[in-house]
Amino acid sequence: MLNKIVRSNEFVIFVILVVLSLIIGWINPAFYSVATVFDIIRASIVYFIMAYGLLPIIIAGGIDISFVAIAAMSSYTVHMFLIGRGYQGGILIYFILGCLLGALAGLLNGVLVTRFKLPVFDVSLATFTMWYGFTLFFIGATANFDLPPGTVGYYARFLITAQDPNVGTTGLHESFLYVVVLGLFIWWLLKYTTLGRGVYAMGGNREVAIRTGFNVNRIQLVLFIIMGTFSAIAGVTQGFLSRYFNPVLFITQPLDVLAAIILGGAAITGGSGSVIGTTLGVLLIQLINRALILTGIQVEWQRLVLGIILILFTAIPSLRTLRARRLGRVIQS
Repeated sequence: MLNKIVRSNEFVIFVILVVLSLIIGWINPAFYSVATVFDIIRASIVYFIMAYGLLPIIIAGGIDISFVAIAAMSSYTVHMFLIGRGYQGGILIYFILGCLLGALAGLLNGVLVTRFKLPVFDVSLATFTMWYGFTLFFIGATANFDLPPGTVGYYARFLITAQDPNVGTTGLHESFLYVVVLGLFIWWLLKYTTLGRGVYAMGGNREVAIRTGFNVNRIQLVLFIIMGTFSAIAGVTQGFLSRYFNPVLFITQPLDVLAAIILGGAAITGGSGSVIGTTLGVLLIQLINRALILTGIQVEWQRLVLGIILILFTAIPSLRTLRARRLGRVIQS
């Protein structure tokens, strides 16, 4: 059991996180502070939510990039609709209407994939462009900073507060609870439900999954609805954390979320992946970004470093498989 844990991708990422933290703290002691911990968590919140929503689709063997466009469309559309009607209340209605739009957008992806037998990536590329275009053309092309009175101050609602000598009062934002609840939901879905078993079966071998009795079309529809809903939650959350709503929100971020899931051990071809690994993958990317900043390395190097790490983690499973095949041939001979 212990040997299996040590050899797991999640354990490797955990060790990298610890070592990287020690190195950063040695170079810049300011890294060791409560403010840094809360800052990394806050910066990771919306990425956690989007990654959890996308993870089942990746495990099932699909690659989707439209989730960021759904996040932007649903959050910005709801905001402009409510602001235009003089809404004065809190954020709950934002989440309700946003999740409805996100679920419908995800359902559209699912229908196109299942009804017309189209590749997931092709459909997501089309809807990625479509939703951003729809938002810019029909809803608005500029960021909006008007917030309903009932939502003012949301960005500073903390579960825990602490005093830091460098930044003053800091805290763990209440939206971290969304991460916990949604992460536990996806973990339960994948581990303890028939649908979750079907997701892994589809990623392993779609034809075998069909012959086993899984309704793969229904599973895909559910996964896309979950993805759209989670994307909407992420979009609304980001809007209130940043205190403005942007029609092109996250437009450059889909690869960051995909990279986090892959770093967490999910195979790009499907069949493997976990919530714990995805969580560690998101934290690793955020830690790398802050490491480069705190150590004085130019921001332009972030993409290069992340790309190199991604290549290494993508190659590791293939190398392990190749080694296992060679070992099997040696034993047989």
